[in-house]
Amino acid sequence: MIENFRHRGLKRLYEHGDRSRLRSDIADKAELYLSVLDTAETLEELDIIGFGFHALRGNLKGFYSVYVSRNHRIIFRFEDGKAFDIDLVDYH
Repeated sequence: MIENFRHRGLKRLYEHGDRSRLRSDIADKAELYLSVLDTAETLEELDIIGFGFHALRGNLKGFYSVYVSRNHRIIFRFEDGKAFDIDLVDYH
């Protein structure tokens, strides 16, 4: 279950299906992954082939990341079946 967002574009996509705040090459994959995040109860359910799911380290320890496009990742925290602080970041 999704609890909250950091990224306004992802929030609008999730709540209203509004893709206007996201690049078109990101929106489809982001929408798919948000639906997975919303229904997942365990971390294992989030490890989808092709998304590059992994835990982050350093100052983002406690967050997880998935691949959305060449440069973009969705990051989030996941605790007790709930996703928090969902954000879209540019790694480059």
